[in-house]
Amino acid sequence: MKAINRFKKITAALALIAAMGLGQSYAQTAPKKMEKEAKKSEQKAKEVKTKANEAETKTKAAPVKATAKKEAAVKEKSAQTKKVADTKTAPAAPMEAKEKAVKKESAKAEKQAAAVKKDAVATADKATSEKYNGHTVYLGPKGGKYYINGNGNKTYISDKK
Repeated sequence: MKAINRFKKITAALALIAAMGLGQSYAQTAPKKMEKEAKKSEQKAKEVKTKANEAETKTKAAPVKATAKKEAAVKEKSAQTKKVADTKTAPAAPMEAKEKAVKKESAKAEKQAAAVKKDAVATADKATSEKYNGHTVYLGPKGGKYYINGNGNKTYISDKK
């Protein structure tokens, strides 16, 4: 019995010494680990900020790109209509008829261009700092709030909550 009690005392003492030794080594390594974790979290925060800034610049540039595409499409269409008007008139037809057809087609193209410009002005609404379902919220000309959905359409947000 004395041998067992002595063995228990020795193992308890060794366990206590081991715990003290491990505690000291952990106390030395814990701040280093915490510093590494803090640096990692700072780097992640920086990455998130840069991604957010990139996304914001893309959303600001999206209406401008859309209007530029629309204007280019209208110009291309007007050029095509002029070509079609030139080819549709018979070669024996008088020049006046040809000119009238070209003027008519160019007037249509100008109207379409004016409509695109008007649409561009309407879409150049002010972006707010709010987010709704992960989308940037825009403030319309009459005070309505909306966001651009996945299809590129405006989805208005109701004020009722």
